Amino acid sequence: MEYRVLGPSSPELGEVKRLYERAFPPNERWGFGEILSGSSGAGELLGFYEGGAFAGFAALLNLGDITHIIYLAIAEERRCRGMGGEALGIIAALKPGRRIVLDIERERGGAGNNAQRRRRKAFYMRNGYVEAGVGYDWRGESYEILIRGGEISPGEYFRFWKGIKG
Repeated sequence: MEYRVLGPSSPELGEVKRLYERAFPPNERWGFGEILSGSSGAGELLGFYEGGAFAGFAALLNLGDITHIIYLAIAEERRCRGMGGEALGIIAALKPGRRIVLDIERERGGAGNNAQRRRRKAFYMRNGYVEAGVGYDWRGESYEILIRGGEISPGEYFRFWKGIKG
C-alpha cells in the first residue's frame, strides 16, 4: 500500500469525501474543509492506495509531540484485508517519536452497534494502541481515547484541543 499527502486541489478529494460520508455518521463529522487543513493549519490528509487505486484515507491533526487520528477509513470493498493495519503502520512510520492518539465510541447499553464498537477497539489494540484513561462526550456520543507511543493525561488531551482550536 502507498500513501500520498492530499491537499485542496488533489483530484481524489471527491472519493475521500464520499467515503467520509459513508463511513462516519453525521453527528461525528466535521465540515469537510476542516478535514483538509483544520482551522489551526495543523491538519494533514493522507490518501491510501493499492495498485494505484484509492483505498482509503486518514485525517490527522498535529500539535507538539501529539498526532491525533481524527478519521481513518478504508473503502468498503477493501476492508478485512489488513489495509487498516497497514494504514496505521504508515502513520506510525511518518510520525516517529510522536504520541499518536485516536478516539473511539465507548461501548454502551442500547447502542445498536456495540459489536462494531468492540471490534473497532480490538483492532486498534492489536495494532499497538492502549487505553489512555481519557474520555469525553461530544454531540450526544461518548468517546474514549486510545494511544500509541506513550501516555496522555486528560489535561494534556484537552490542552491539545485548546491549541488546535486556537
